[in-house]
Amino acid sequence: MKQYLFQELLHAAHEVYSSTDALKQFAPWPSDLLYVERPVQPVPAIRQIKMWSDEHPLHTATQQVADIGDWKQTYREDEVGFGFLQDYGYLELYGPNGHFQTDQGRAYIGYWGRGLYYPWHRHEAEEIYAVVSGSGYFESEGAEAALLKTGDTRMHHSNQPHALTMTDGPILTFVLWRGAGMAGLPLMGAR
Repeated sequence: MKQYLFQELLHAAHEVYSSTDALKQFAPWPSDLLYVERPVQPVPAIRQIKMWSDEHPLHTATQQVADIGDWKQTYREDEVGFGFLQDYGYLELYGPNGHFQTDQGRAYIGYWGRGLYYPWHRHEAEEIYAVVSGSGYFESEGAEAALLKTGDTRMHHSNQPHALTMTDGPILTFVLWRGAGMAGLPLMGAR
């Protein structure tokens, strides 16, 4: 059953990928995805993800795996605060440590709760966000800030500082990483 639910999540993510030109231009869909049984690792935000109604297939599929996912949090309380860690989490859908293993790229499902401020940070890997549900105010050094809603995308170059502020509600995103530094973690701060 667990594998089936993650196959459904992968299928819903592929549908978002296939219908979003910016994602297809950013990176190819991996050709060697292999399901791997990962340990269940909860985060406090699971309760919010499960209660937040939206009919988007990737949103619904994420809710279906919420209790059985290997959720992660990159940051420490002294970096972002206790409240942030209660309302944030992500899972690696595919990648070296993903529910589907591959070395051809990384894809994440990320959640940030209502009113959160995701401080300026950067990472070596290039990334692109696709908003699945909700909205957020995206800021990137050298680019115009913008409110992104369902279906919108935003790319960040290698080591380009960026930040995200949730506005009217939470946000659920599908995120792809490519290039050098895919094994690295984000670093807090603009420099």
